Amino acid sequence: MSRIQPMEPEDAPQGSRKYIEKGKQQTDGQVINFFKQMSVSPASFKAYMDFSATLQGGALDRQTQESIAVAISDYDGCVY
Repeated sequence: MSRIQPMEPEDAPQGSRKYIEKGKQQTDGQVINFFKQMSVSPASFKAYMDFSATLQGGALDRQTQESIAVAISDYDGCVY
């Protein structure tokens, strides 16, 4: 059980809604649970999105980044 209860986009604080929209661009239009949980705190959500954008300019190509994400999700027992 997660400690932070996810919020549906329409219930999220106004400051989080633009980050939800940016997140949807990364996930083929879906609002994943992680973004629903991050939306509870607009400041934390902004920090995460800024950090994520910075990593996109790194040395790893998109396929390698996705492979790492899938491997970590599998290790953590994530079902999606």
